Amino acid sequence: MTSATREQKKLLYEQLIGQKLAGKFTITGLLGFGGMGAVYEAIQSPMDRKVALKLIPTYDPTAAARFEREAYTVSKLTHPNTVTVFDFGHTSDGHLYLSMEHLLGHTLTDLIRSVGPLNGARAVHITQQICRSLGEAHRQGIIHRDVKPDNIFLINVDGDPDYVKVLDFGIAKVAQRHLTLTGEIVGTPRFMPPEQACGEELDQRTDLYAAGMLLYCCLSGKAPFAGVQGPKVITLLVRGPTPLRELEPDLPPALLAVVDKAIAPEREKRFASAAAMAAALRASLVDPAPPAATAAPDAPPEPDEPRERRRTPMTLLMVALIVLAVVLGVGLTVFRHSLP
Repeated sequence: MTSATREQKKLLYEQLIGQKLAGKFTITGLLGFGGMGAVYEAIQSPMDRKVALKLIPTYDPTAAARFEREAYTVSKLTHPNTVTVFDFGHTSDGHLYLSMEHLLGHTLTDLIRSVGPLNGARAVHITQQICRSLGEAHRQGIIHRDVKPDNIFLINVDGDPDYVKVLDFGIAKVAQRHLTLTGEIVGTPRFMPPEQACGEELDQRTDLYAAGMLLYCCLSGKAPFAGVQGPKVITLLVRGPTPLRELEPDLPPALLAVVDKAIAPEREKRFASAAAMAAALRASLVDPAPPAATAAPDAPPEPDEPRERRRTPMTLLMVALIVLAVVLGVGLTVFRHSLP
């Protein structure tokens, strides 16, 4: 999309500012837009609640019905690392809408662009939260299908500036069902595994591959397949990106192993569950060698230390008993000689 075309689309989307949709959402601003639609800041009545309102244009009744079924399922997700869905439906003028909690923060994309590679502990902290969010969804049979840095939102909660909110659950799945009828591949090629690029059936390991690619981005500060554009990315998926150990050789070997396993081209070699990946991440930063201060053995006695200082209480007791016996023996002898 050229800058002129993008500006035209922005002006088009901004025309909705000030309008009321579905009889309950007053649009107050444009938060962003992309290929699937736009996200607005809005006030939801009658509770006067500020929300993020995602609008997706469609004129296909079948797609609208699918969207509502998926949105209903996603609205049941309650994990704190998953964005909360308040409401969903479709308008009379052909828009699907999804009302979500309004968040203040920035995307993972913004963070990596501003600071570059993250240290291991920070990258693991972010990725573990993503795994926990995905884990709840997978247990309910929901596959995200579009896990990417733009869909990871970071907010500040209780002093943690990297508190994760995973966005757009299920929405990509609905769009894919609708758009693949025209033969298009929906998703972000840099973060999709080979089976997704080939149109095969997906499962939870598809999302875990994408989470591994996010971890790769966090640790390297680079997008997978950097410098490669368009369909050429898909041809490289089977080979995989440049090994992370070549870009960041000083990272802990256990953490590098987690990345390698998560982004394995063959899904059978990946983590079987989000919980398994989170556990491996947690263990990857634990130093197996105990700290020297807690592992130091008892100090041996100095070699030139006088022997008397090394005597134990039992030794001293035995010496005292021997001395006492000698004294008693001498005393008895003297006593006997003094008898008439």
